[in-house]
Amino acid sequence: MCLICVEFAKERMTPLEARRALGEMIEGMEPEHVAEVEAMLTEAEEAQADED
Repeated sequence: MCLICVEFAKERMTPLEARRALGEMIEGMEPEHVAEVEAMLTEAEEAQADED
């Protein structure tokens, strides 16, 4: 797991913070993992929007 995944799973990052971190780290990541992280964040954002 990458740092974004670990910190997000521990709820130490909001979806917005995780997206910002992804933008900074994307160059060194495998495209498949980038897609996984984006999907995870999209799901979290949608769940958060449903709560609001």
